[in-house]
Amino acid sequence: MLLNLLLKIFNIFGSGMNNRKDYLLTDNGVKSIAKQSAPDKIVRHSDGNSLSLIQHPNGSLFWQMSYRYQSDKDIKPKQKTYQIGIYKSSKQFIDASFKPLVSLKQARIERDKAKALLADGIDPTAHKSIEKNNFEQKDLFKAIAKSYIDEKSKTTVKNVQKLQGFLDNHILKHLGAYPIGAITAQDVIRTGLAIQADFEKQGKHTSETAHKCMGLISSIFEYAINTLGYDITNIAIGRNKALRPHKAERMKAVEQHQFPDLLRNIDQYVNNYPNAHTQTVAGLQLMTLCFVRTIELRKFEWSEIDYHKNVWRIPKDKMKMRQDHIIPLSPQAMAIIERMRPLTEHTGYVFYNFESNKPYSEAWFNQALQRMGYTGDPYPKMTGHGFRQLASTGLYELQFSESLIEIQLAHLEQSSVRRRYDLSEHLAERQMMMNRWANYLDDLRAGKAISFDLLAPDELAKEMNSRNEQATDIALHDKDVLIKSLQAQGVSQEVLAKLAEQL
Repeated sequence: MLLNLLLKIFNIFGSGMNNRKDYLLTDNGVKSIAKQSAPDKIVRHSDGNSLSLIQHPNGSLFWQMSYRYQSDKDIKPKQKTYQIGIYKSSKQFIDASFKPLVSLKQARIERDKAKALLADGIDPTAHKSIEKNNFEQKDLFKAIAKSYIDEKSKTTVKNVQKLQGFLDNHILKHLGAYPIGAITAQDVIRTGLAIQADFEKQGKHTSETAHKCMGLISSIFEYAINTLGYDITNIAIGRNKALRPHKAERMKAVEQHQFPDLLRNIDQYVNNYPNAHTQTVAGLQLMTLCFVRTIELRKFEWSEIDYHKNVWRIPKDKMKMRQDHIIPLSPQAMAIIERMRPLTEHTGYVFYNFESNKPYSEAWFNQALQRMGYTGDPYPKMTGHGFRQLASTGLYELQFSESLIEIQLAHLEQSSVRRRYDLSEHLAERQMMMNRWANYLDDLRAGKAISFDLLAPDELAKEMNSRNEQATDIALHDKDVLIKSLQAQGVSQEVLAKLAEQL
């Protein structure tokens, strides 16, 4: 009887004593530790009940659980460490927006789960490893990534090659062999930090590639969930915050005040470089007027010109956003295009490299710009893509609306049939904008002082009215093409009638 009483007393008071040793850390206390300078050596901050916050000299903080376990092969229990997760990576900064990757509460929950496994005679570290290796081949991250890339084959070849490069060169060696459901947030973070570290060895403080790889990992998780039906959480969302912030580089382009010299240098390119192609001059001149992506100009076909409406219609399979794109052509642009007709019309392409017997390569514009001296000396660096930057900035200075500029740059996704025709309805304004832009470039060439004043209301109304009829014709033409296409696909007359009313 006395022994039982002593056991009860021990259980009551012993339990209380154990509780007093537990929950030693607080959220604010851990955050204060995170704000401290990195120590010279590893420091362990105990929360009690085997859970510790490890403060590393590299500035990171992570959770560990200490435990003893005796396997069938062991003569006696061994001291082991279970890695729970990262509180703060070495690259994260503590500010008002900081959120721990694994909070104190989450660490305690994971510790309790590990303790429950130990109570059942299971080594939590071995269990974690088994879980990662308990899978079918189709569940591997690399298999799902391949399926995702196959789906992306509908986009441009260049985009697919870029994504495949991110996987082959950076991501798959870290995550490829794991089933997607077993990958943890910490696995993703470690992958991003490893990619960033590779670029640090090359002397780069931040890495755009590391951030893009993290975005690709998240996209593959979304694909697995939304398309393949995996019942998992996208644990990759937001994990790029563990990396150093990356400031995107401005595309290489001259400044606005240097634009007139660039225009004049383009005009004189053949005179200054006798071996230069006249097509190169025409291509660069048209690029300044239309500011399309270089691949769209290089693959420009005569069949894409609508002479009745004076527009260039680029089919969606040539566009980055996979949407049809309409470019109103100013009189100056039409004149440049017509100069090419006797030379290239029989090839089917507006610009054609007869030396290689195919359209010009990606290096076409960049090589010409480099020959002109746009390499940083004597002129700033400039690329074919930089004309889009110049046009965007210039059109803002001319006080055109952001939405109009973004539409013409083909930056806006058209997510519905209605949006498709919203864009067509802006054609009158876009035609006016493209004509104004062409005249503005002529003034820059001539060295005229440019006024950025808005048009008077009556002047704007006059210009708009002169183009409204043309814009309406284009919208009606596109509407008719859409209706006929849907009819061919077997859409009912009732649905077509309702659609026609909305359009």
